[in-house]
Amino acid sequence: MKRRISFILVVTMMAIALWACDTKAKKEDAGKTEQKTETVVEEKEEATPAGEPEYAYTAVQYDSDYQYFEGRIKCVQLTDDSHPALKEAVDKYFSESIQQFNKSCESYLEDSKKANQQLSKDQEDNVGAENEYVYDYTAHYSYDISCQVTRCDDKMLSIKIDEYSYTGGAHGTTNEYGVTFDAKTGDILENSSFDGFKDIVKEEILNRIDNSSEEATSSLFDDYKDTIDYHFDGGFATLGVYYNERGIVVAFEQAEIVPYAAGIPTFNIPYSKLVGFDEKYLPEGDFYTAEIPSNGFAEMVDVNGDGEETPVYLETIPDEDLGDSYILHIGDDAIENGGDDAYYMCSPMFVHSSTGNYFILDCTGMSDWHTTYLYNADKNYALVQSISGNITEISDGKCTIQAKVDAFGSWGAKKEYTYDGNGFVTTDKVDNLDNLPSKGDDAIGITLLKKLTYTDKDGNQQTLSKGTVIYPTVLDGDKLEFMTEDGAESGYFTFEYKDGVRYVDGVSEYDLFADMPYAG
Repeated sequence: MKRRISFILVVTMMAIALWACDTKAKKEDAGKTEQKTETVVEEKEEATPAGEPEYAYTAVQYDSDYQYFEGRIKCVQLTDDSHPALKEAVDKYFSESIQQFNKSCESYLEDSKKANQQLSKDQEDNVGAENEYVYDYTAHYSYDISCQVTRCDDKMLSIKIDEYSYTGGAHGTTNEYGVTFDAKTGDILENSSFDGFKDIVKEEILNRIDNSSEEATSSLFDDYKDTIDYHFDGGFATLGVYYNERGIVVAFEQAEIVPYAAGIPTFNIPYSKLVGFDEKYLPEGDFYTAEIPSNGFAEMVDVNGDGEETPVYLETIPDEDLGDSYILHIGDDAIENGGDDAYYMCSPMFVHSSTGNYFILDCTGMSDWHTTYLYNADKNYALVQSISGNITEISDGKCTIQAKVDAFGSWGAKKEYTYDGNGFVTTDKVDNLDNLPSKGDDAIGITLLKKLTYTDKDGNQQTLSKGTVIYPTVLDGDKLEFMTEDGAESGYFTFEYKDGVRYVDGVSEYDLFADMPYAG
């Protein structure tokens, strides 16, 4: 199974892939009655799925002309026909999610309008007053639901969901939870169905906290143990729960056991610890990853594959001038990283694969550029290689790395790699830009200021007129491939790079294009 890392990977989202029950999240005109549809699920003979389900992400934007509110929901859709029961169940779940999303957006939209109406009134009432500047702002509201598949095989499909809302103030609120399906039957596996090992999970969480850094434990609220007791007395139903290839992941709410700035506390407990876990849901193979929290809380890791767990936690050493440096503590050993480069974030991960055991550190610098460091846990944590970019997807001996490239804008470019104790190796010759127009608002177009001569897919010379918006998709040396938003026109043009500027037929990129999204 492939492990998709965090929120970075966005699978190609085709608008036509949105299922029939909700092709577009749309706000009906005022005064119209919302038409409700009912999904009827017919009983079908259970069939054993063949292999790992294939899926894609789709995104729906809330349709509103009001400029001070925006809403977006990301969904999962199965794209193969080998898992009909699961496909039907996933479609039904996200169809209902979209319907609820629309209702929530309507409420947020009205609240935003009322807030801005009141602000306008307050501004008028306080003109010339000493505190009139207090009301000189606009209330921007947003509501966003994102998701990430954390486990996908012929036994289980588990999805992490993050629900974010912002209604003013210093920050918004994120609620993290999960939904898990039986891959054969499509049945949703309710959190309460796993309550048989809840006490084990509770003790494992407390053990991780006890082995965490002083910085992390000092941030815990005084009553954190009471909060943990409260949740586990009620079972998993009151917690965010999802699964990955390693085990169960339990998420607490923001500002519940630690301050808001510490993020959402999550704990990943291996299947090997879950006495009573239904064996039919155990994943095949030995490959797994373990994310090490960036906030100093410990993860217990079987570093050498001998069954003995070692506490691992990240220590951050702030430096406003040089950038933070980091020490990854592994029992009595340590990996020191940073100091020479201006990093402001580090995301460590342990990888157990058939090629060996590794620690991978993803360090983020200014303008969100990344450097990935590979350390060999089987050879005294020796640094094997550092490489520009970050891992977006990883499996046994293979991974996808996305790096920033500059060409008529700054883009995330992906390449496929193999990895082992000798480092990362790729045979990809071109940079696949993560910028297909089918991604909707996540894709960025650049606008022609002059006409452009290009070569189409048949090798013929064509011309695009001034004002046309194109989406760069592939960078191959001095050749840039692109397509228009509707996909009607696509091809490539060549350029010359000189003194930090790219030229197309002698015309500077800055004279040829507008809206180029260069970073930094």
